[in-house]
Amino acid sequence: MVKVFFVFLFSLIVVPSFAQPTQTQKIVVSGPSAHLVKAVKDVYRDGGNIFDAAVAGAFTLSVTHPYFVSLGCGGFALLKDQSGVQALDFRETAPSKVGSNFYVKSGLSPTKTGSAVGVPGFVAGLWAIHQKYGSLPWIDLLKPAIKLADRGFIVSGQWLKQTEDLSENFNLSGRRIFFHSDGTPYVPGEFIRQKKLKEALRLVSRKNKTLVYDGVIGQDIVKTVKANKGIMNVEDLRNYRVRWLKPVQFSFNGYKVYSMPLPSSGGIILNRASQLMEKKKLKKLSLYSVSELHLLGEVLSFSFRPRSQMGDLPDPSRYLKKWLSGTKLTKLSSRISLQKVTNLPVLKDTMPVRESNETTHFSIMNHLGEAVSMTLTLNGNFGSFVVTDKYGIVLNNQMDDFNTHPGKPNQFGLIQGRNNKVQTGRRPLSSMSPTIVEKNGKTVMVLGASGGPMIISSVLQTLYRYFINELNLDAAIQAPRIHHQFLPRALFVEKNRFSPVVLSLLRKRGHRVKVRDSIAKVYAVSKRKDGILEGAFDAREEGATGGF
Repeated sequence: MVKVFFVFLFSLIVVPSFAQPTQTQKIVVSGPSAHLVKAVKDVYRDGGNIFDAAVAGAFTLSVTHPYFVSLGCGGFALLKDQSGVQALDFRETAPSKVGSNFYVKSGLSPTKTGSAVGVPGFVAGLWAIHQKYGSLPWIDLLKPAIKLADRGFIVSGQWLKQTEDLSENFNLSGRRIFFHSDGTPYVPGEFIRQKKLKEALRLVSRKNKTLVYDGVIGQDIVKTVKANKGIMNVEDLRNYRVRWLKPVQFSFNGYKVYSMPLPSSGGIILNRASQLMEKKKLKKLSLYSVSELHLLGEVLSFSFRPRSQMGDLPDPSRYLKKWLSGTKLTKLSSRISLQKVTNLPVLKDTMPVRESNETTHFSIMNHLGEAVSMTLTLNGNFGSFVVTDKYGIVLNNQMDDFNTHPGKPNQFGLIQGRNNKVQTGRRPLSSMSPTIVEKNGKTVMVLGASGGPMIISSVLQTLYRYFINELNLDAAIQAPRIHHQFLPRALFVEKNRFSPVVLSLLRKRGHRVKVRDSIAKVYAVSKRKDGILEGAFDAREEGATGGF
């Protein structure tokens, strides 16, 4: 009778049809754009290594996806060569004249205009990857992006979605580049060219990062920021540094998982969730059953709870011992009920902060097991809506990821604390979770996602569906997902993916169910036991895979 009931509930989960993952032998890539895939394949085919290909792909996205990526953004990456896995932090930093109470006292916005712009790390990060891992000349890696900016490309449905009704949000430079002269957006099928950006990319290709951090491109950034109520100066750019970090490592059902450390909350929360899943024996529950969904929601809630204490900490060791202690997590797991919601008390130093879901990600792996998992962001859609006058560079609004207004709720309901307050040179807390998975030292999966805090829950569920439920890569990505981030006290579910009966049963267990259109977008590649490389992208948004 119980088995019949679970079958009945499974039939009430709306599961999309699954596609065959892309299969290749030498290299495979998954990301948001066919232009990215082409750049990666072309550079690799021309003798570049996987890291050259990743750099070329990232620059390509700065042309084709300026709502997520630009020379004025930042990000995180996990990179694996034959010596092991390294984490690279090229996140934006707070300008020198911004303090913890700057936005409260000044009344300026951390979301729009020049006051929202953090010091960008994008070009410095890609240059650091090339210096450490690259093989082809730097100038060759920007050729695909320069060509697209110069000759143009056909915009997609996503482009229209990201630009429609936004013309008035931009400064004059942005309106002239991304909209027709009458203010209407480009529509699918139309060509767009970015001549100003082409010139910036051409200069970067010849002078690497120098002109961004101590030259004419940097001057354009600073001048535009100041003209739009910002306070960044040339010294902020000159003082910017990327950081090579040790990844977070943890075990997941016999696999070794590497993910991003602070200032990302992703690796820590994934680690906590993995331990709680194992302690509560989640894998024994039926796929998509109400009990499984309930317990997964509770695991996520418990795992997100200490996020309020996270930030760009100079010495996080004492916190890590508390957050990841097996003994403490065992004690915590005993408070998770299989029958009803447990509302843990809010931690004392909880304070609100914002985090946008406008990121993007791509994953690459080759037959040697080398891998790149890279997540990039402007924070909000088109960042601050400020575009530089001379070179047409979209500038981020990353300052909004700090705790800029203590005590006030934010648009995403994320709760964080004083460890994420604004301080000169600090990086804001993030949920970006580039991830690499190994088995016996061999790379078996590379993944990440876009979508703010829902990145973490989506990466976790993709891992779970693939390695525990043994769904194929595409099925693991397309599977219905839920999300819980402790505060607000709500279980988020995807629209039209769960029946009213399932939602009613979850409510009976105490969940405050909230419906969302989608829960993040995952891009992943994997290696099967027979050596075949596979790639799949999230059908919740445009994407592409490829290789050879």
